[in-house]
Amino acid sequence: MNDEPNKAPTDFQKLTLLLAEKRTAHTTLRSGIALCAFSMTVISFILLKGSKISCNLEGVIFTILGSGSIIMLIFGIYFIRRGFTRMQFHDTLINQILYTNQEASALFYHTRKRNNVHPNRTGMHHEVVFHFDKGNIELDMAIRNIENYFGELSNQKFTVYFVVTGPGIKLLVKENPHAQRLTELTNLGLQIKVCRNAMRDFQIEPDRVLPTVKIISSGLLEIIDLQHKGYAYIKL
Repeated sequence: MNDEPNKAPTDFQKLTLLLAEKRTAHTTLRSGIALCAFSMTVISFILLKGSKISCNLEGVIFTILGSGSIIMLIFGIYFIRRGFTRMQFHDTLINQILYTNQEASALFYHTRKRNNVHPNRTGMHHEVVFHFDKGNIELDMAIRNIENYFGELSNQKFTVYFVVTGPGIKLLVKENPHAQRLTELTNLGLQIKVCRNAMRDFQIEPDRVLPTVKIISSGLLEIIDLQHKGYAYIKL
């Protein structure tokens, strides 16, 4: 029996659940910001008035307020970190579904009416940014995935970025055995960008990287910018 007709409803259900969880994470983030702002206000007030305490009772009250505000600040920082992390996690899963399900992607982008997507794009678009920060074995799998991507869309026009951060930078040197395959992919249109911060951290000189690679100041900021422009995000 062919189970293909059940795929789209399953993806739509997952997408709906992920969007709801992302909204919850966004609420957590906003709650953390509110807690931090309020606690910092109270702490500032205590520091301002602390030198004018005239009796032990006021000192006890200010101590209790200060302790409570510090605890509130810690919770606020925790909520901000958790909310931001969960939003990133859900964004990754949402992009994976939109990447594999054309119908869901078309409906999602049409419903959101994203103004940052090029107006000439209708329905499914294939602009994507691949993010890589792992080792040599993973690089071989990543290259194969990108080769398959170009192979499946050989008759279409699209833009693909391969942004490399962290230890992955060590694999884009000229002497790496995958250099030839990466060069062939750039001839097909792949745009490889590497993080200057990672190069500095792993002591990789610019003349060691592949000549087809473009060095950028921050790989993560580049990824965020491309996502704002409507590029799908795929972590390899």
